[in-house]
Amino acid sequence: MKIGAKLLSTYFLLIISIFLITSLTFHFIAQRYLIHETKQQLHKEASVVSQLLGKTVLSSLMVKEQLVNRKALVVSERLLSSEMIIWNKNEEIIYTDLKDATLAEFRLEPKEKFVSETVAITSKNGKTKGYVTLVERLDEIKEINLLMRRSQLISLIISALIAVGLGVFFEKSLTRPIRRLTEHMKQFSLKGENKELELKSMDEVGELADSFYALSRRLKQYDVDQKVFFQNASHELKTPLMAIQGNAEGILDGVVTGEDVNASLNIIIAESQRLKRIVEGITYLAKLESVEESFVFRGESLDVIVGEAVESVRSLAEQRGIELVVDSCVMEPVLVDCEKMRRAFINLLGNAIRYAKFKVAVTSEVLKDNTGIVVEVSDDGKGFAKGEETKVFQRFYSGDAGGSGIGLAITKAIIEGHGGVITAYNRELGGAVFRIKLMRK
Repeated sequence: MKIGAKLLSTYFLLIISIFLITSLTFHFIAQRYLIHETKQQLHKEASVVSQLLGKTVLSSLMVKEQLVNRKALVVSERLLSSEMIIWNKNEEIIYTDLKDATLAEFRLEPKEKFVSETVAITSKNGKTKGYVTLVERLDEIKEINLLMRRSQLISLIISALIAVGLGVFFEKSLTRPIRRLTEHMKQFSLKGENKELELKSMDEVGELADSFYALSRRLKQYDVDQKVFFQNASHELKTPLMAIQGNAEGILDGVVTGEDVNASLNIIIAESQRLKRIVEGITYLAKLESVEESFVFRGESLDVIVGEAVESVRSLAEQRGIELVVDSCVMEPVLVDCEKMRRAFINLLGNAIRYAKFKVAVTSEVLKDNTGIVVEVSDDGKGFAKGEETKVFQRFYSGDAGGSGIGLAITKAIIEGHGGVITAYNRELGGAVFRIKLMRK
């Protein structure tokens, strides 16, 4: 069943349940209430008649005269349907307005078919002279109850019709934006433009629409990134392949001879190694960004990892005349994948050495709120060009003295795999800074 059908079904079941419970409850409560009220009224009326007859002799003639009295008639008009039995203390009936058949029926089944109240008639000295009994048929009470139930039924039916109309209206108002969003999602395509659906809904449907728009934008961006990646990858792979092919054909055709052959072979070897590094970088980056690649975390001091990375690039720094300065005060262990984090720092240090003039510095510190650690790798080179800070982590993006453009993309994937954030910016005194923020786990 669809959501709208489920909502309507639940709504109808709720209405029916309320209808049945209300009807049954009203039936029993109303009947008990009517019987209780009838008994109270009968007792009140019987007490008035008892007081009236307590001043006279209980005889058929005297009772009739008293009941003809105007005051008695006013009292009797309060219960027009009640009937009366007056009898003496010897249980002899002095007066009754019940028919003989009704009287006989009352004597046989007083509780099954009648409601009655009896009050003693006492004289001035407190002696009981007789009794007055007022009688009401249960059938008449049931008729009143039935009339009330019919009124209730009509009210409930009218209310149910209104409720059903409102339920259908709200069901359509709820499911209409969902249907529109569903149709919009079916028409979504990575190719071409997709018009954004305008849903002015402030509830969960609006949140769902916002989530879909955010997801669609990410998918479009991912598709663009993939296309750029393949374009850049083909360009980066094509350059060494052309060099290899050109030198190999020159040797094969006899164009390159003598000592030039060795030079061409050295170019082929160098470009093959470059091609190998590019392919390995692409493969490693693909593994990092795949779901299957897992990080193996263990407690290790960042100082140790940074120190190992510095030693790995020290020979390269000495060749270029670059001084490596490490200033760290973070000795406590953190949860990291040591092999991947070491590679990330090697990439950052290698990139900094490539652009530095005289010095590359590594600093680390614990955040003031003790929630994480910040590591910065900086150089004293010319820094980033305007807008370049946001591009350096893109795959195959390289600056003037850049390499393959894979290293920083790998570094970003490793840091994000640790739940961290890496950013790049220019120093105030010149040079580039890469800032890594790792949160404690």
